[in-house]
Amino acid sequence: MPTYRVQINGNGIRLPAQSAGQDIVGFFTTRVVRATSEEQAFRDAKELVLKQWISGAYAETNKGSRPEITLEWVKRTNFLDLLFFRGTGYCFYSGEEPN
Repeated sequence: MPTYRVQINGNGIRLPAQSAGQDIVGFFTTRVVRATSEEQAFRDAKELVLKQWISGAYAETNKGSRPEITLEWVKRTNFLDLLFFRGTGYCFYSGEEPN
């Protein structure tokens, strides 16, 4: 079964800012999955991420809604990514300045 690296964007969340900045409203993250197709790889990666936001550590701190997940890109990779790629982190971004 092929291995895919999938980058997704999640928005609609609201996490308190760590400092005096704006609240966090979205993120980018990458997951590595084995799947039969690119479409299935996206569905599997989305499910992995949503599990963390529905019942995982982020569920308690998220004051917004469940993240809306969109695909940024998906590419086929080798199976060694499954062994060496951690794939648990997030790159968060904050909201725009209110008018």
